[in-house]
Amino acid sequence: MRRPWLLLAFLAMASGLAWLWLDPAALRLRIDPRCREVALIIPAETIGRRTAAAVLNALPELAAPEQRVTLREQLARPSVSSAQRVTVGFIPGQPAELALDTPEIPEGGKVIPGLARVQLRGVPHGYLLVHADPASGLLEAAARRRWLGRALIEAGAQSETATIAVGESDDGAFLVATIAFAYRTGEEAEAALKRLTEKQGDYEALGFAARPGTDRITRRTKLLVIRLDIETDLVLQGLRRR
Repeated sequence: MRRPWLLLAFLAMASGLAWLWLDPAALRLRIDPRCREVALIIPAETIGRRTAAAVLNALPELAAPEQRVTLREQLARPSVSSAQRVTVGFIPGQPAELALDTPEIPEGGKVIPGLARVQLRGVPHGYLLVHADPASGLLEAAARRRWLGRALIEAGAQSETATIAVGESDDGAFLVATIAFAYRTGEEAEAALKRLTEKQGDYEALGFAARPGTDRITRRTKLLVIRLDIETDLVLQGLRRR
């Protein structure tokens, strides 16, 4: 039997609790506000990370097929590696917009929820943040490329936005990622949580372990936050196949 792509997923309850008491300012990027998905890369955090090259090579899958080769070439340039941060914006029907060292702006631009800052800080050596508004395009790519299990795709289908933060454990043994789905109401978020918990033990769909109290956090925040710890070797094998 094929080893599952997702070995372990569990609700990051500690992160959810922390977010209840934090109200970070929105992240405003000098990038076209029409972008449906926005990626923020921290090149310094990719140094020495076993998963970074493969993950960033997969990022162009959010672009149209004819644009992916060009975007991969752009991401491989030395200027990208030496930048403090890199933003990539994806507008349907247009080439991806890549910008280096773009400062935050007080108004205008593309607005990313402030909680995304907390999410990126919440993973070890966080090097990539992807925000999708609406979530549908990101979920479509994740389903097509089999990045996520079907239960997780289904749980996120009713969400309004999705934010993914990617990092790596200190020893390089695991890719560590959190996925935050934001729903219109607390009831929708709680229903998504229930659908996931019903998959308990179905590792082909999603290896899932819920912790007591997560239903209350999910309802209050309208967020479903899942943490994934995936063996680095499986990440590399999976992305090579895709």
